[in-house]
Amino acid sequence: MTQAFMSYEELLERAYSMLPRRRRRSTGERFVLPTFEVSKTGKKVYIHNFKDVAEKLNREPPVLLRFILKEIALPGVYENGTAVIHGEVSAQTLNKLLERFYNEYVKCPVCEAPDTILVKEKKLMYIKCTACGAVSPVKPF
Repeated sequence: MTQAFMSYEELLERAYSMLPRRRRRSTGERFVLPTFEVSKTGKKVYIHNFKDVAEKLNREPPVLLRFILKEIALPGVYENGTAVIHGEVSAQTLNKLLERFYNEYVKCPVCEAPDTILVKEKKLMYIKCTACGAVSPVKPF
C-alpha cells in the first residue's frame, strides 16, 4: 500500500477550489440614483418629483424632506407629491444632499445594496438590509 502524499501548495490549491465563489460587491449597476426636478418661483423652490424619488429610495417623503430641510436650515412643506422649500437653494445643492442621504441612510454599509429599511427605536435609528440581513446604526436626524 503506497499512499501518494500531496505537497502543501497542492493541498492549499485543492482547498481553495472547494470553497464557494465569493459574490462580488454590488457596484450599484442595477440602481441609478435619481435626481430632483427643480423649479424656482420667487424665493420658493419646488421639487416636482419628490414623491417618486422618495419611493425609489424606499423612504417616506416626510423623512427625506426632514433630512434636506435640516441640512439647508430652511423651512419647507410636502404637499401633493411636491416639496416646497421657502428660500433659495440650488438644484445642485439639493442633488448633493440627496446623494449624501442615499450614502448615509439608504445604502447598506455591508453589501452596498439599496434594499434597506430605516428603523427607528426610541432615539436610535438603524438601517436594516433586506438583501444581506445586516443591521447598522445610523446617526438620527
